[in-house]
Amino acid sequence: MDVASLDRLIAGSRGDWPEDVVHATRDPKEKHLSLYPTEEAAIVGANTRRRLEFAAGRSAARAVLKKLGFPHGVIPMDQNRAPIWPAGTIGSLSHTADVCIGVAALSQHVQAIGIDVENLAPLESKLPPYITDPEELACIDSPPGLAALQIFSMKEAAYKAQYPLSQTFIDFDTLKVTPDGLCFNHTVPPFAKGTILPVQQWTGSSMCLSLCVLKRRPT
Repeated sequence: MDVASLDRLIAGSRGDWPEDVVHATRDPKEKHLSLYPTEEAAIVGANTRRRLEFAAGRSAARAVLKKLGFPHGVIPMDQNRAPIWPAGTIGSLSHTADVCIGVAALSQHVQAIGIDVENLAPLESKLPPYITDPEELACIDSPPGLAALQIFSMKEAAYKAQYPLSQTFIDFDTLKVTPDGLCFNHTVPPFAKGTILPVQQWTGSSMCLSLCVLKRRPT
């Protein structure tokens, strides 16, 4: 997995990629622009890998904001460790040890957004029972270990998208993969039981990329 492969995966998805959403990719192993003091304070005591991933994430975030016409500026972290995006925007970050991706959109078009990138490899056999069940696995056209990884990624992207609206920490059982899509197993205000969260997913080049975009309804 590398940034060039992630870029190719996204380029190949252009027919499905939401037009309101911009993206930027970064390599966490490379040195990126210096962090602002507020950002530095958020990772005091972090190890080298965490610092590199954080810097790559902030670099990607500033890149997508620039695409949306917003000036270069600090992107602080909230109490739940999520980035605080400038007013008028909504965004999401995800990374592995090898790649980082940031996505963003104007909040006048999009209510919430969640992104997740994973190495496309079967999960350890002990993990799937905590994440999924046989009914969900049957909805994914992949071997069980890979299907579990894909479901994990879908739920991660959906969690990031729903949290700004629900302000609720949810577990993997709260969301369920069905033939109709990923939905809430029970009510989590403002989401009613059965509400579908639209998650798109692309696989290839040894990676799995999931994107959940909740668009605003026309007024």
